[in-house]
Amino acid sequence: MSVRRVTIVLLALVLALPFARLLGQRKVPLPPMPTEHRLDSDAERRNRQERKHWFDQMHAAAPGTDWRAIERENGRALMALRGLIHREESPWEEIGSRNQAGRMHCMALSLEADSLYGGSSRGGIWKGSLDGEGWRPVSDNLWGGAHGVAVAAGDPEVLTRITDGGDIDYSDDAGATWQQPLGLPASFSECKRVMTDPADLSRVYLMARPIGPGKVLYRSEDSGRSYTQVYALNYARGDFWLDRIDGGDVYVLNNNKLYRSGDHGDTWVQLGTIGTMGTSGGVLTASEAGAPTFYAAIKVYGDWELHRSTDGGLSWEYRYAINDFWQTLCASITDPDLIVFAGVECWRSPNGGANFVKVNNWWDYYGDPLNKLHADFPGMDCVLLPGDTEATFYCATDGGLYHGSSTMASVTNISLSGLGVSQYYDIHTSVEDPELLLAGSQDQGYQRSEGPVRGPTWDFDQLISGDYGHLTSGDGTHDVVFSVYPGFLLIQEGSAAPVLHSGDFPAGESYSWLPPIVANPENPVEFYFCAKHLQLGHWHGGDTVTYTPSAQDFTVAGGSYLSAFSIAPSDYDRRIAVTNSGRVWYSSDHGTSWTLSPDEGPSAHYFYGTAIVHSHTDPLRAWIGGSGYSGPGVYRTDDGGASWTSQGTGLPSTLVYGLVLESPASEVLYAATESGPYRLDPDTQVWEYIGGSEAPLTTYWCVEAVPAAGVVRFGTYGRGIWDYHVLDPTSVAEGEAPPEPAIALAAYPNPFNPRTVLRYQLDGPAEPRLTLYDASGRRLRVLREGPQDAGAHEYVWDGRDGAGNELPSGVYLARIEAAGRHGSARLTLIR
Repeated sequence: MSVRRVTIVLLALVLALPFARLLGQRKVPLPPMPTEHRLDSDAERRNRQERKHWFDQMHAAAPGTDWRAIERENGRALMALRGLIHREESPWEEIGSRNQAGRMHCMALSLEADSLYGGSSRGGIWKGSLDGEGWRPVSDNLWGGAHGVAVAAGDPEVLTRITDGGDIDYSDDAGATWQQPLGLPASFSECKRVMTDPADLSRVYLMARPIGPGKVLYRSEDSGRSYTQVYALNYARGDFWLDRIDGGDVYVLNNNKLYRSGDHGDTWVQLGTIGTMGTSGGVLTASEAGAPTFYAAIKVYGDWELHRSTDGGLSWEYRYAINDFWQTLCASITDPDLIVFAGVECWRSPNGGANFVKVNNWWDYYGDPLNKLHADFPGMDCVLLPGDTEATFYCATDGGLYHGSSTMASVTNISLSGLGVSQYYDIHTSVEDPELLLAGSQDQGYQRSEGPVRGPTWDFDQLISGDYGHLTSGDGTHDVVFSVYPGFLLIQEGSAAPVLHSGDFPAGESYSWLPPIVANPENPVEFYFCAKHLQLGHWHGGDTVTYTPSAQDFTVAGGSYLSAFSIAPSDYDRRIAVTNSGRVWYSSDHGTSWTLSPDEGPSAHYFYGTAIVHSHTDPLRAWIGGSGYSGPGVYRTDDGGASWTSQGTGLPSTLVYGLVLESPASEVLYAATESGPYRLDPDTQVWEYIGGSEAPLTTYWCVEAVPAAGVVRFGTYGRGIWDYHVLDPTSVAEGEAPPEPAIALAAYPNPFNPRTVLRYQLDGPAEPRLTLYDASGRRLRVLREGPQDAGAHEYVWDGRDGAGNELPSGVYLARIEAAGRHGSARLTLIR
């Protein structure tokens, strides 16, 4: 489908949108209308399946290799490693986003019902108030995210998390450490649900699928520390439910039959049968109002049907055909006729499922993000808060968490500030300003930040909605930036007041769901598009883009399209490209002709090239990163791509998404991987994990170097953007001007109390002036000034102003000026 030619004058659009709501004292600007309107309203639904297929393609491995199981073991190893790492100074700093939440899966009340836990896709568990204030992570040391959370008795209360992939862990020290419970099989392929019994807060029920067919219900009597099996579903699919207010009886849906146990799972009686033959799965919920009133979604010959029982599960009646369903089903606690299901959108019925109405169209979110639901619903729950007579819903979406009214007719977004679970595919920092950052995300669109306004993390503006990746510009600025959405090209024109344009993909080509593009360093209005051919795109202004294909068909030796491409920065004639089957091509004549490397890939058929990086100074040296499950994840060439050798020593079996060199003067190599952030030690040539005990355990999808700030910047898939401060920053190579006059100024620890150490390096003798400002820009103190020799220097700031007064908690700015150059660092003081 061709792209509707739409030019969005972004600044005018954002300013024209009214500030309709307030979140506390903070205004909530409205995002623009959704990207998918450029295609069609069903694009969001299609993208979910196509994204999953693309994700699996990238993790290509030999037959019989389970990459998910490998990554689970990698995650477990890193969890153990974190307990052995102790650093007084952290090189890591969270950048954000503070205000663009990503995919949430579940929620659970604290035992006192005065706070809320939320589980996210790859960002772990977060805790905040019932209204979404004061969000803070409690499981950055836990790999795998949280698709289900239970809270059980303990001091502190005991948390259990489960994942769709079969991970089960508990913490009885508020998330400081996590352990696997006793009494369970060594591994699971799936976890369905985990719930605490309100009748006994030390009793936890868990339904999971061990390796093999059929789910099993387990019971814990010690708050989730150990379990015993109480029911096996054998080859059937199913679910379980228990009263969310009083607990007690537990119910199991076994295929299309309902069973009840009045003795916590020791014995069972069959109740009713739901529907007829041909069922292959079910989701169970119920309203405590009634006998109770049960609802079951049953999959019958591939289609979902909703059935209801008003006599406690003895008899059932068909109610509704469900056609937008992610197995999210929730009944009201207080209204037996209120039932809600969700998929891409959320649907509610006030009459027991006889008919349903949509809560809001998914695109309505972009006109009122505070009061309209975001698209895609992995989870939902209903609670009865102390003192309330009406139930409250909580909704987990791909755009964060929502508080729903008792009827689910209205909602309030409780994740507009502080819930740092954004999922980023790519980031691009301007060489003109290390705090001017663009980011492409999953479901939270194409975003822009101008650095910190307040607090240690940054707010981002969502310039346009959708899924964006491969942000690239020819000169490193934001004057012209190209990126892709699954279906069209996005062009940003202008840095200070961006204007967005769209363009078609090349016709008649095969390419990835999110096709890689690389800006042409010789012409800022051109880019290379990775497809069956290498297409040179030329932007003519507005929405007009034309393409010139390469003569080379890169699929003649296998593969469907190119998956990565790079140009040597020191010699534009030298180029390397790799296909999705791992065949590497190289050119020494500006891409006029191409030669296939005899090294086949490396690891042909099991290597997916997602990243190529060239040496800044040697045009013959380059590295390729990709799937490392059936071979090394990184390879190196020293002859322009003709031959390749493994550079994977020390790297776990993982997928390498991105590679970058530390700076133009330093060939220290960094990798963003499924297992986390890594650095190649330049002396030993062995990869080392650099996450330490501070960086969150999650997927690190992209990485870029920001020499002006002295950092390597990582984008994660579920935990936002993080800076790794280079501890021994290298000056820019002789004869090369830095992107801007800058001195790397770092502070450790940060946040701090009561003091922090400011560090900087002078290239030569100078008279640096180090000054402290508050968040409004008011000068508070000259920390030091006067002559200093070349080399590394540090200054200890004690948290006081120039008069010797202790400053309150807050964000401050330290600025250094010397020999016409400057640098700055944000300091967070916590009293």
